[in-house]
Amino acid sequence: MSELQTLKCYMTQLPATILKLLNIEPPHNTIPEPIIKIIELYKGIERISINLIDNFGLFEITYLKPHFMITNSEVMLLLSTKNPYTLGVLHQLLYGGFEIEPNGFHLLKAISSAGKTSCLIGRKKDLDRYDGGTKSVPKDTDMSTWVESAKVINTHDLSWMHYLDFENLHKQQQRLKQRTPEDLIEKLINRTDKWILSNYKQLRSNSLMIIIGDHGRDKLDLTYSGKISQWREASVPIAIFIKK
Repeated sequence: MSELQTLKCYMTQLPATILKLLNIEPPHNTIPEPIIKIIELYKGIERISINLIDNFGLFEITYLKPHFMITNSEVMLLLSTKNPYTLGVLHQLLYGGFEIEPNGFHLLKAISSAGKTSCLIGRKKDLDRYDGGTKSVPKDTDMSTWVESAKVINTHDLSWMHYLDFENLHKQQQRLKQRTPEDLIEKLINRTDKWILSNYKQLRSNSLMIIIGDHGRDKLDLTYSGKISQWREASVPIAIFIKK
């Protein structure tokens, strides 16, 4: 992690950045400007594969150290936002802010309008709210999302997988009084890290993988103590970049 290039930016800068990386001109004066350093580093890539992971941020990557992400990440963005939770993050990534389609902007629609293709994979209720009528594939579990990912990561200009099993599994285990949320988060992140490694091996060359972490659906009461608790409380959403 000491050699990992770290940049600070606003989460709402990611939509314009993604468009520029796909050689699509973002609408000016509608959404925040792209992150120039990222454009310079990854200019000319052919496709982008996004993995959005709930309950994953600066604390989790530094404390849990998922092997593939730690070993291969080239740049990490520390994402400043007023709303780091799942629905707020989806809103900012797809609309470039907190308004609904400001001046008609929707990230996936913009990609489609430019003659390129995208595919969003996740829970149906989220897709119904956010896909904007573009191609999406509803899946009920992270396992089925990962299986589907193999079909889309090389066949679309932008593929987007959302991993969010924590919410349902945490509720189940609360009822059964099994496993602390901290243990569950660690298990799911290490599992997802292995799945993302599998996707990376399948990706064609000149592809860019972006792994984005948010704070999950709701604020959690965790049992970390001392300095670890302080680190967790200060954690921010992140985006890490890995080129194939």
